Amino acid sequence: MLNVNLDLTSTKWLIVGGGSVGTRRAKKILQEDGSVKLVSPEISKGLAKLEMKYKELKIIKRNFRATDIKNQDFILACTNNIDVNKKIVTIAKLKKILVSNASDKNDNNFSFTSSVELNKKVKINFSTGGSNPSFSKLLRTLFEKNLKNEILSLYKTLDKERSSLKSKAGDRLINEMEYTINSKLNTTKSTKGNL
Repeated sequence: MLNVNLDLTSTKWLIVGGGSVGTRRAKKILQEDGSVKLVSPEISKGLAKLEMKYKELKIIKRNFRATDIKNQDFILACTNNIDVNKKIVTIAKLKKILVSNASDKNDNNFSFTSSVELNKKVKINFSTGGSNPSFSKLLRTLFEKNLKNEILSLYKTLDKERSSLKSKAGDRLINEMEYTINSKLNTTKSTKGNL
């Protein structure tokens, strides 16, 4: 899969399933200005809170119907029923609508990444292409705990100096940061080895 960043402004998303996965996906999409129609007979407390916060979230409390797919740009099959998810994927693919199946990593047109936002300009994504979301989350957590501040510092320095930096000075700065990061990683490895 190809990692891309999409402007979700005004995109229409259908999420089928009101549990923890549907909640996480809805929150992520709404934070990026997408519009979400969520269909599920039951919803999480988190979704109820999101519904109060975002006018772009429309919750329909009932089972999925094939007509729910009409006029949607993306579809997420997030129910706890594998057969229902498969049915949703089949219909979406027939209609040539991009779809993600939360219950089958091999039955997706796209998957979500685990991301870290350093600031408003820099976001770093970790992905296993949907094959192991827990590992992506672990990588993100390790990055946040061990490297985030150093990378943010490097970004700020390079951004501040970008117009005046000559290529050799920039290379020197990057080499210094690589050394700092590698030293920190080696310290972390040796500390864990002593436990």
